[in-house]
Amino acid sequence: MGEEERFDLLRIAVMVCALTSLVLICGYFVVTAFEAGSSAGMRSVAGILLPFVVGGFLVVFRRELLTRVATIPAALAFLLAAGFGVAVMLLIENLELFRQAPIAELIVATGLSLFTYTPGAVVASGDSAARRDVWMAYYFGTVSGMLGYVVLLGLPFGD
Repeated sequence: MGEEERFDLLRIAVMVCALTSLVLICGYFVVTAFEAGSSAGMRSVAGILLPFVVGGFLVVFRRELLTRVATIPAALAFLLAAGFGVAVMLLIENLELFRQAPIAELIVATGLSLFTYTPGAVVASGDSAARRDVWMAYYFGTVSGMLGYVVLLGLPFGD
């Protein structure tokens, strides 16, 4: 197995881990919402499904919007996305509004849907490897920021 194949396997493994992290966070939000009642649980599920519907629309009908975002350097994209991930978790923890509406689910599922849809859109559009790397930096930065928050401060709405 060559170096390029090993790198591809590592990239796939990291992507699977990142996706799994987001799925687990979404699952936590849904379970917590259903503990509060079936209405809150269904709102949580709807909050997770909505970004996938919107993301699917963007991929099919507005792909150029997704490819324009990949124009900044990958390191800066990672740092900005990590800051965004931490900020999202802080907002979820500290604003009472987010305890009522499934905002946390919407935000996390938006990241998950972008993670799911945009690599295919970027590859299909023929963008360069550098642009694909910038997209990966956004994903990993956001997940790193959110997971870093959880590691240091625990889950929002935790005990």
